[in-house]
Amino acid sequence: MKKTAMLLAAVLISITAAKAQKKAIQDSIKHYQLEDIEIKSPKYNRNVFEIPAAATMVPERLIENNKIQNLTDISAVVPNFFMPDYGSKLTSPVYIRGVGNRINTPSVGLYVDGIPYFEKSAFNFDFFDVERIEVLRGPQGTLYGRNAMGGLINVITNQPGNKRRTSVAADYGNFNQINAQVSHNQPISKSLAVLGNLSIRDNEGFFTNHFNNTKVDALESYSGRLKLAYNPLKNFQVSGNIQYEDSKQIGYPYAVFNDSTNQAGNVNYDHESVYNRKMLSTGVNLSYASEQYLFTATTSYQSVDDFQDIDQDFTPQSLFFVTQDQKQHMFSQEYNLRSNGDKLYNWLFGIFSFKQVQDKSVTVEYGQDGIAAYRLPYSEYYYTKSYDNINSGVAFFHQSTFDYGGLSFTIGLRADFEKATLDYVYDKFPNGVLKPVETFNSSMDFFEILPRFALKYSISEYFVPYATVAKGYNSGGFNSTFERDEDRSFEPEHSWNYEAGIKAKWLQQRVYANLAFFYIDWTNQQIYQTVPSGTGSMLTNAGKSESKGVEFEIKALPAKHLETWFNFGYNHAKFIDYVKDEDEDYSGNYIPYVPRFSFNVGGNYSLELNKTWLDRVRFHLTYNGFGKHYWKETNEAYQSYYGLLNHRISFEKKNVTLSFWGKNILDSHYNSFYFQALGHSYAQIGKPATMGLNLKVVF
Repeated sequence: MKKTAMLLAAVLISITAAKAQKKAIQDSIKHYQLEDIEIKSPKYNRNVFEIPAAATMVPERLIENNKIQNLTDISAVVPNFFMPDYGSKLTSPVYIRGVGNRINTPSVGLYVDGIPYFEKSAFNFDFFDVERIEVLRGPQGTLYGRNAMGGLINVITNQPGNKRRTSVAADYGNFNQINAQVSHNQPISKSLAVLGNLSIRDNEGFFTNHFNNTKVDALESYSGRLKLAYNPLKNFQVSGNIQYEDSKQIGYPYAVFNDSTNQAGNVNYDHESVYNRKMLSTGVNLSYASEQYLFTATTSYQSVDDFQDIDQDFTPQSLFFVTQDQKQHMFSQEYNLRSNGDKLYNWLFGIFSFKQVQDKSVTVEYGQDGIAAYRLPYSEYYYTKSYDNINSGVAFFHQSTFDYGGLSFTIGLRADFEKATLDYVYDKFPNGVLKPVETFNSSMDFFEILPRFALKYSISEYFVPYATVAKGYNSGGFNSTFERDEDRSFEPEHSWNYEAGIKAKWLQQRVYANLAFFYIDWTNQQIYQTVPSGTGSMLTNAGKSESKGVEFEIKALPAKHLETWFNFGYNHAKFIDYVKDEDEDYSGNYIPYVPRFSFNVGGNYSLELNKTWLDRVRFHLTYNGFGKHYWKETNEAYQSYYGLLNHRISFEKKNVTLSFWGKNILDSHYNSFYFQALGHSYAQIGKPATMGLNLKVVF
């Protein structure tokens, strides 16, 4: 399959180049070209050619064609971006160029309509009515802080406009997948417009628990969003949005994994596991523009209320059950003042502050088999650990850009201060009787200076080389599960990132390409570990690590109605110095959860019919390949190369579109996730072939 995929990529690129050259000579087709790629992140807001960093923009049509329903799905279209399917929305680890954390504070930043998402339990939300997704690879800490050590994801949903518009879409697929969406834009006056959306997702589950012959990964999710745009003056704008999601999942589809044969068995455990989450996100943005400067103020609030009940051992035995109840509140305020327009000298000043409050309790209950296995003298036994964790911080940042001819030099600096506190209570309940074990209060302070330097030279508007050096940083903190004093907290991680690349256009903007090389040198990498008893996970620090690689993206229009592309990312991420203890030395091993390479090749073709009964037919075909990646530091368990073939065929007539879609249509078998607990290894099997149809009406 790997050879087939690479051959397909080579053939597509060859055909693209040949046809593009032929069409450049001919004069019969002259008026088609690729659209300019604009990055709308508020602190950039410019053409991708003007940004000295690797950036990928996924527009609405590709989101729809690739059936991208959450952040996990963009792993297929963004080079060196990987977000494994964890089995629930609770923990959503994100990796860019090998940088990422499985638990606790994310190393990749996420903004949705200007609202920062601090906690990974909020990352996996349902996409609907999304205009674009922007992914900036490499540290964005100077402008976005400690959460953006690996990069930044910017999700922008459709904005209220001055034209009345309603769209209704219904989607049905095998495994009883149901997805329905309705969106309505209503202008109230010349200066005021409102946009409302509703979305429903439901499926019966893709896998069966052989213990009781029931589905283990069913999903029921309801989402809504309301956005407002108010322009009382020509140079003053107010926008606001509020989004709510209520999600219920039956999970997790975990099976015992054999490290020797690298195979997963059947899902087979005795205690039904669930994850329920209610999430509210809201923000208000004020913007004032003059001829000299642009001022913005953004206020945001997010609430996450979730509940998890999980079979910790995932076996038919009644060993351990874990219940987690968590409530989080996140507040942020940001002010930005930057120069307006393109001048010889452009500047930006900003202040960012936040507060994150977490109230979490974890209860571990021993089943009858667990009580017998540990020879406990009780008929009933459980313990509860409670965590009141508060993180707060403030940052001041500045960036200056000097332009002279085609040469542009950027220097940025951020001063970031953060404080974390933890109130911890540990109680045991043998035979239901309270026995206090331990309480403590602790605090940690972090301060970091984050510089960034970038140089680019526009040889022409179609050929722009650049180079960037930036410092990355992710603050330390407290583990929510630990069993030894030395594991209560983990230290910050730091990195220096070096990147050089070229952005180019050819043949009257019918071919666009981006090539980037990177090297990351970082210390104290935060690494996921299982606690000694196996009933939980925590973060520790590795000594020294590095990641180096290359990314290549090319998109072309070889014919008027044909669009082709090829994206490729190679990542070589290893521990350089990581001695866990006197018996375990992982120096030289590959960093887990990072595919060695990934690529996406495909095309869109539009057949214009202009018939009474049909206007056009659109064909979309993509193949995604993921290279070998290891699941743990020992590099014993791994996922070998696998590829996924997807398609979409759409029939359009005026405002009605009927589409037939398929994902993983060759039914490739792979594991999407792996972990260890209680002396066992577990894996989640990747989703099987799915297919369905979609009907969309716009009026």
